[in-house]
Amino acid sequence: MVTTLVVPGLVVLGLVVLAAIAAGAVSIGAQQNKSAAVPIGPEPSPAPMRVGINLFSVVNSGRQQVFSNMILQSEWFSSEGAGWKPFPVDQLDAQGWIRFLKPGQTAFHPIVLPPAPFHPAIVKCTYQGRGQIEAGGVAEVRNRAAQSFTLDLNPTGAEDEGAWMELAATDKDDPVRNIDCRLADRPATERFSPEFLTFVRQFKIIRFLDWEPVNDNPAVRWEDRTTPQSATQAGPGGVSIEDMIEVANSTGADPWFLMPYKADGNYVRSFAQLVHDRLDPHRTVYVELGNEIWNSMFDAAQQAQAEGLALGLGGGDAKRAQMLRYAQKVRQTMQIWTEVFADRPHQLVRVASSQNAWPDLASIILDDADTAQWVDALATAPYFGFDIAKYGAGDTDRIFAKVPATMDEVLSKALIHREIAARHGKRYLTYEGGQHFVTENMALAHALQRDPRMATAYADYLSKWKARIGGDLVLFSSTAPIASYGSWGLREYAGQPLDQAPKLRAVRAFLAAER
Repeated sequence: MVTTLVVPGLVVLGLVVLAAIAAGAVSIGAQQNKSAAVPIGPEPSPAPMRVGINLFSVVNSGRQQVFSNMILQSEWFSSEGAGWKPFPVDQLDAQGWIRFLKPGQTAFHPIVLPPAPFHPAIVKCTYQGRGQIEAGGVAEVRNRAAQSFTLDLNPTGAEDEGAWMELAATDKDDPVRNIDCRLADRPATERFSPEFLTFVRQFKIIRFLDWEPVNDNPAVRWEDRTTPQSATQAGPGGVSIEDMIEVANSTGADPWFLMPYKADGNYVRSFAQLVHDRLDPHRTVYVELGNEIWNSMFDAAQQAQAEGLALGLGGGDAKRAQMLRYAQKVRQTMQIWTEVFADRPHQLVRVASSQNAWPDLASIILDDADTAQWVDALATAPYFGFDIAKYGAGDTDRIFAKVPATMDEVLSKALIHREIAARHGKRYLTYEGGQHFVTENMALAHALQRDPRMATAYADYLSKWKARIGGDLVLFSSTAPIASYGSWGLREYAGQPLDQAPKLRAVRAFLAAER
């Protein structure tokens, strides 16, 4: 996970969970280059292909309005006249609303901006309690009334612009709470932005990686989880499970959930039961333990390795111990989901994930004890890309010239994993995929990501996947800006014109041809 500071006029803190940095490309120890090739015979016919999407974080810096209530995608920040800081938890109630302000303290709350095309907009806000609310950035308060006010929004589309509310005063006996700010033409009962739902409906599978805080490896308790009534859906607890289920129900997509590595049996069972009871029974549920437990850049992977070694797994080999511990935890997690979905087992896909660049790890997982009995699919992240640290903005020709070779290499590794899965009677699919070019050179990043040849690369990637491998290809990621930590979004912001979003343009053309 990477924490970034985004500056929309002042400072807005954005927590951007990076599922894909180094996925399939990170080198973990010298053993990486010693992975034995798995012999494969003639390629079997590809499985029917479905394209899915990983949803990027809902934080307002992601430039995607998800919720119709425009304040749900950020948190409160404290200020005493100099900058913004995380708001003290002891001043918040159980739902995350401010109970009181200290002398000289005010509270700021970013507002997510609506999708393009950018034009002036009117936002109606209501609240309960008594206090004084101001606004800033591209937002201006007008037409105040009892427990309501109107905002004028004037976005231009500039990358660093933002809008926010300022809670200048609140009554400690009747504090301001339950704030709802939405575009004036949207009904009060609407939960999700129509533009967001329209975008997601293109895809058959939704992996909720960045909506769940699994990369932070939190200690979770069921009673502390985010609910739809929480003041924010962008806090440490992530988005509510109910909201994720509703997105799947509203779009007709199959949801893919990730269980926190530290979750106890009660949390896993309660999560599974809630999904079982609220999800459309015609939908298929994908479930996975954590994210990239093979990837030692993540805390959960480090914990798995430490636990594996402490248990004496792997004969002293740290990486083997890590994967064997993962296999143990996968079995425990999937047994619970299997019990909860006993009445519709064919609507459950239990996923074990591994590193695309290192096929031996997948064999370690599936060969351990009876892990294969509790798994339906093996998944990897076959990103195409390579290290571009030594390239500049004028080197896009050289970069794109190397794309076909790197793409063939990752697809060859994917074929090995498909063979490993088949050997155990399992499906093979991806948990992430797409381009993997990361650079702190923003001129290069913009030139590369916006180049029309990126559309050609995605078109080739999708067509080769369909022809050679097939099955579920879940891309990373939905909507996200070009940034130094990676440029993962199929588009840079909600409503971006298609002629400016080459990755999304290629994906839509492929999906249209498949209908």
